Amino acid sequence: MYRPRIAWPVFASSWLASLVYGQGMEQGGGWGGWVENQVNSTLCWWHSLRVATLKDVVYMDGGDQQFVAGKADGSTSLPTPDENRHGYIWTFNFSTPFNTSTNFSSILGTISKAPNGDAANNFAPNYYDGALLANNDEFFLYGGLLSMTSAYSEPDADTVLGYMESQYGPNRQSFLPGFLNERLPNGMTRYVTFGGAANAPSENKAWYFGGYRSPSWGPIYQNYNTTVDPSNVSSTFITLDMSDQQQEVWTNVTLPTGTPSRANPSVVWVPVGEQGILVVIGGVTYPDYNNVNGTSMNPAQSNKDSPGFMSRIDVYDIAGNKWYQQPTQSNPPQYAKGCAVLGVAQDYSSFNIYYYGGYNGIDEYSDFNDDVWILSLPTFMWMKVSSGTPEHARAGLQCVTPYPDQMITIGGRTSYKGNSRQCLDGDPPGFLQVYNMTACEWMDSYDPNSWDNYKVPEMIHMMIGGDYSGGATLTAPNPGGWATSGLGNVFATPYNTTKLTTYYPYSSVGPGNGTRGEAQSGGGGGTPGWVGAVLGVVLGLVFITAVVVGILLYRRRRLLRKSDGSQPSTDENGRIKTWIRDLQSNGKAPTVTSDETRTQFEDMESRGVSPGNQEMRMVPPTEIQGTTLVELMDTSPRSELMGDMRVNTTGFTPIADMGRSPFASNPQTPLSMTTPLNHSFHSNTASHDHESSISSSQGPAPPAYTQRPDSPPLGKAGPQFDSIASVTSNANEKNASTSSLNRKAVISGVSGLSEREAGHLRQISDATVSSDTGSREGRDTPTPTPLSHNITFAPHDPSPPLPVSPPSVAGVDGSQEPSDYVSVHGSPSSHPTGRASASSPQRRSIFVESEDDLGQHGREGR
Repeated sequence: MYRPRIAWPVFASSWLASLVYGQGMEQGGGWGGWVENQVNSTLCWWHSLRVATLKDVVYMDGGDQQFVAGKADGSTSLPTPDENRHGYIWTFNFSTPFNTSTNFSSILGTISKAPNGDAANNFAPNYYDGALLANNDEFFLYGGLLSMTSAYSEPDADTVLGYMESQYGPNRQSFLPGFLNERLPNGMTRYVTFGGAANAPSENKAWYFGGYRSPSWGPIYQNYNTTVDPSNVSSTFITLDMSDQQQEVWTNVTLPTGTPSRANPSVVWVPVGEQGILVVIGGVTYPDYNNVNGTSMNPAQSNKDSPGFMSRIDVYDIAGNKWYQQPTQSNPPQYAKGCAVLGVAQDYSSFNIYYYGGYNGIDEYSDFNDDVWILSLPTFMWMKVSSGTPEHARAGLQCVTPYPDQMITIGGRTSYKGNSRQCLDGDPPGFLQVYNMTACEWMDSYDPNSWDNYKVPEMIHMMIGGDYSGGATLTAPNPGGWATSGLGNVFATPYNTTKLTTYYPYSSVGPGNGTRGEAQSGGGGGTPGWVGAVLGVVLGLVFITAVVVGILLYRRRRLLRKSDGSQPSTDENGRIKTWIRDLQSNGKAPTVTSDETRTQFEDMESRGVSPGNQEMRMVPPTEIQGTTLVELMDTSPRSELMGDMRVNTTGFTPIADMGRSPFASNPQTPLSMTTPLNHSFHSNTASHDHESSISSSQGPAPPAYTQRPDSPPLGKAGPQFDSIASVTSNANEKNASTSSLNRKAVISGVSGLSEREAGHLRQISDATVSSDTGSREGRDTPTPTPLSHNITFAPHDPSPPLPVSPPSVAGVDGSQEPSDYVSVHGSPSSHPTGRASASSPQRRSIFVESEDDLGQHGREGR
């Protein structure tokens, strides 16, 4: 949608308040108040206006507007001019449909050049003729005539008014659309009129060709006196470079000899060569409208000069800064004040310039032109493709192309033939007319949803070859060829069409609204431009919502998994700290569950020990088959065993010393008495190596015991087990001589250990010992092999708990305090009574249990 704004606070956009047969403003029934007894007002014509197209909006400024007032008695007034004292610029949006019965006040919008919307006065007075030099974002009001008035002084000679509709180039945060005044460089003046203008938005350039000026190069006025009449030809060629917004560059050069200036030619920019070319068509010398008398000052000379402006076309190569002239074939008569637009073949093989309206320029009482002519390039051949009627003819109009295949004519006036001033043809008068450039016929309506790509008219492609889509076979002037080879080289250079920007199709959304979108191939209408924006916003919101919901669901799932314990933790240190903290506060250690259970075999490998053969492979400990595991309830405080304080035999380590705890084993640390072998814990059972880890009584039922495989023969052990074999062999030799002295004792399979293994046993509390370390879920466990040495547990007859800790003073019999567990309980190899000396060099760790504690299986074993 076009939303006009301006830097001035009260710049406004408004609709014309009435129908063409509606309300007026000035005396004579213009856009404001009415005259006495007036009941309606009709826009009769709009002559000598200037226009520019910015994206999808046409801006119309100045000119001579004539209204006819309808009175209550049925009479009408003669056409009366409206001076546009409020400085309006009218706008027409290409999204607005119309037909032959449309009242133009319902489809035109206005913006005011005057501050606060009041009288424009000398800030922006109404100009006749001149031009709007523009690109797609801004335009400048240049040249034209003023009406003489004593109400205010005129603008300065070097002042031009510009309108910034949108910004381009570097972003300017303080930019606002609106009007601003600019100064022309030295040697330039705005006192020129009746020239020809062309705009090339893709090049950010505009031009003003020729025209007329006053004899003194001073102010020029409309129909005042000979001293201020624009009666002298101006050989100026003005270029406006708008590449840098608000830093525009104006240049003025004199037309070269051989390129004559004239009044009101039509100038068309054509995409040929590096920067395009300008093609100047028509115009006249000594026109009848450049003086107060309204007659040509030299009609004979005009009739001699002016036809040549149709038969010999002046061409300007922008990149080469050079003028050329090329003869044409079958040219029309001399015309001025017509309009011209361009139709381009889809393959750029031909460029067809449509010329409509105008008159001979020296007799405004003659018939005006209503024919449509086409100048086809590069053949430079003319052809009349439509014939009209004098009643529909007009001059002083402008033309624009909303779509590639359509031309809209704006304004104009009729001939004074018969000493009458007739309004434009139609009821109401046809202020806007639509022409189909492919079918070469006038249309009754304009519909922004109905369009097509440009197709070369049949009459043209039959003349130049090819078909509707292009493919012209004549690519040079015929006959005669190029007048200058340089011009042929310009036409042989293709233009970079990626610089061209289009803004169609337009949606039909009513007056004042429009869409701006890139053109798409094909024709016949298009999707409304707002659909893309709305769809993009909706899809963006849907995507963002989906992402947010996904994140929330993921977080909720994580919280739920944490709350029900289904998400395992890998922070072993954190669990250990929590375990120790609870132990200190509750006096009881719960079962510690680890997902990183390691087998004895894995622990050996982590220390660089690898079994020498298959017989020495370590297998996970298993319980005796068919025996139910029963854990003892641990309600006692922390238990500590008596032992040599020089050896780390405590079962627990303070949190501050966790890093030095023997349980925090490093696989790279050599084993010793101070760094005992540390196996992982498993839920529901105590570790075979660290029996101080107590199982929770609330866990699931323990697995059934299975027989533990016997140890391999020492003779087949690898070198890494030599130390163990040595100690065990010596112990067995002594045990053989004293085994008969043991009183109802059963020697377990863990006897005959080295000092290092004995150090582990000194740390054992009076908890039920499980021989199942538990393996990680999914790990393959070797099938257990029955052993000859078994330990039978009584699952339903738990032993009483030991004291909290061994005495820290002298022994129970008053002797010196024993240094370890074995010293207290004795060695069966040296004392038949079961008590051994603490200083014995061969201390053995054994379990001595009564037959009652062994149960039925134990007695049978004996």
